[in-house]
Amino acid sequence: MDDSYEDEEHLEEEDVIRSSPPTSAREESLFFFKGIFYQRLFRSQLRPKKVAKQDIGGDTMHDALFSLWQKVEKYVRREVVFRDDVPYWDEKEQPDIDDIERFVTLQVKEKKKKYSVTDLKHRTITKWRGKPINIYVYIYSTNVVTNAQYQSLLRKLVTPETPDRSGVHSVRNDTELANELRRRHRDLEGHFSSWLMWANLINSLPAHKRDQLKQADAQPVELAKYFRWATVSEVARLQAVHRGMVVANTINEGWMQGIADVKSDLRLACKILQNAIQKVEAMQSRGL
Repeated sequence: MDDSYEDEEHLEEEDVIRSSPPTSAREESLFFFKGIFYQRLFRSQLRPKKVAKQDIGGDTMHDALFSLWQKVEKYVRREVVFRDDVPYWDEKEQPDIDDIERFVTLQVKEKKKKYSVTDLKHRTITKWRGKPINIYVYIYSTNVVTNAQYQSLLRKLVTPETPDRSGVHSVRNDTELANELRRRHRDLEGHFSSWLMWANLINSLPAHKRDQLKQADAQPVELAKYFRWATVSEVARLQAVHRGMVVANTINEGWMQGIADVKSDLRLACKILQNAIQKVEAMQSRGL
């Protein structure tokens, strides 16, 4: 039996619900239904967390799906795929509306009938008008079916890669990363303890965020007070100033070109309006 979709009465009622304000414009749309959103860690989760109540609407199928994706995208993460039961991050780092079918399923609250996004047709959504619809959002996609798969992806992808016996990343990893950061950012100076703090911060993050922070051009804002810019030669300063001036000049040229284009469009618009006024006046003269 597939228990991926549990009746609402079995769900946790103590979860905090964020409801959308009245949206008369959305209610006047061709498609309109009341979404009750639940967040699932894996498909067979029996008690998903209720996270929001928000209205969904649109005058076309695309508009309705776009309205739905706007509500769910903040609850999803990078897609996880399994190959021979081993979890991997999908090549696409950030899901978008084109991936909605792998992150969302829907259930008619009254009839308990279940739908994937690909099942949604014009006739189906029309019948949902004004009705409450359960919307299940899968954090890492519907590819994660069981709790065992979810725990596997946590161990291999989300939590630190090489924990020590206490369950946290090792000091050795922090030291290695601190040295790597110091070699990469030669324009910064700081005590080695500062570099260790930076490394520790990175290693404490989920795997998909660590790589991004490792490649950052500067230290995190909260650690800025622990570093200072290294002393550089006069030549280096002049080169930096020159690069800044080149960038500023390029930006200014872009603005000037944009202003020129707007002026040209305004002149054309004025000319069109003048011609239109002349035609109206001519028509009035003939009418008299």
